[in-house]
Amino acid sequence: MTREGTERSDEMRRVNANGSASQLRLVTLAAAALVMLGTVASARAAESDYVAGYVVLPKVVVHTTGGTPAVLAGGQAVDTLIQITNTNQTDAINVDCWWVNANSHCGTDTGPICNSNADCSPGLQCVPGWAVLDFTMTLTPGQPIGFGAASGLGNLPCDPIFPGPGCTGNSSGNIRPVPEDPFRGELKCVQVDDNDNPVEANDLKVEATIISTTVGVGGSTTAATYNGIGFEATATAAGDGPLCLGSLPPGSPAGSVCTGTYAPCPNILHMEHPFDTPTLSTELVLVPCSEDLGEPSNSADFSVTAQMLVYNEFEQRFSTSSRVQCYQSTRLSDIDTRPGTADDAFSVFSAGVQGTAVGQTRIRGVRGPDGRLGYGLIGVGCSSYGPAGSAPLATTAFNLQNAGGFREEGDAVYYTDFPNQGP
Repeated sequence: MTREGTERSDEMRRVNANGSASQLRLVTLAAAALVMLGTVASARAAESDYVAGYVVLPKVVVHTTGGTPAVLAGGQAVDTLIQITNTNQTDAINVDCWWVNANSHCGTDTGPICNSNADCSPGLQCVPGWAVLDFTMTLTPGQPIGFGAASGLGNLPCDPIFPGPGCTGNSSGNIRPVPEDPFRGELKCVQVDDNDNPVEANDLKVEATIISTTVGVGGSTTAATYNGIGFEATATAAGDGPLCLGSLPPGSPAGSVCTGTYAPCPNILHMEHPFDTPTLSTELVLVPCSEDLGEPSNSADFSVTAQMLVYNEFEQRFSTSSRVQCYQSTRLSDIDTRPGTADDAFSVFSAGVQGTAVGQTRIRGVRGPDGRLGYGLIGVGCSSYGPAGSAPLATTAFNLQNAGGFREEGDAVYYTDFPNQGP
């Protein structure tokens, strides 16, 4: 549905004015609270440019010539280069990480990887798995490391020159490769102490570079880099409760206590992007802020409806929505039409429908009927350019921005090393 230009412009001015006024009121109230209580609390949502105690890479993809099935000549082989840095120049830090595997399989978790029931033998369902594989590491002061998701890193290096003569302590750990090839999913890392308990420290910085290469003579290579999303640690407590993003969400198990408290999820995600054409398309990856890393089978309880408002350059507004369960990676034009390119021309994300080349989309997770858990979302976008049906000639990844402050309702990450958790 569209409206007259004056009405649309008035609406956009109200949105901007209300947003600015709300942010001003929030800053004023937060400052007053600090003066009255004499304490320091985090009043900012997680963002991609923060050094943090809990970090997330929402998009990690792998498919190599050694995969099952293998990438053949003319196909696109892809790996993700992960960079993790200890920004603390004085102390070594311990880090717990998890690969969150969003692959689906035919019949069982050990069956062939599939995207839909059509990929499976007759009688078998394509079933989401949500498997988790964890690993730990110790990083020396100021140490950066890099590794391919497909290969991992068996022995962590220790630079004898930086940060000074000899290494202060020893790097340790074994970074496992992703559990499957092909793989799609996330990487989550949290800063911990020697007993694997979260600590109130913010020394982690992560980035990901998705590298795609056409296999064969004359193949092209593209690379797309984005920053990990950082949640600042604000408090820790003894116990086996979840990591809380903001606060413990409504519907949490009775007696739950936040073992670690971090910056809350953004209230609204803001994405500026080109509209889809036959040669240019954008993929949107969304993951819920709340997840169960100990019992991935509970992931259905963490599904979130993503409500989307789409604006073109004429300030015309369109709307659509999508359901996010554990992990969702979708071409924009497939969000509101059938998968594939046949219906792209009818999507609200089509340049032909919008009549402009670029636009913006505001994304908000909304409360479901159960009301049990948090409904925050984070994500990343990736645009590809190239002739239809051919390998892309160029790709770029970009972080979604926080457009609405932080969510007052908290989210929870159930931590795999704590055996007694679960919603």
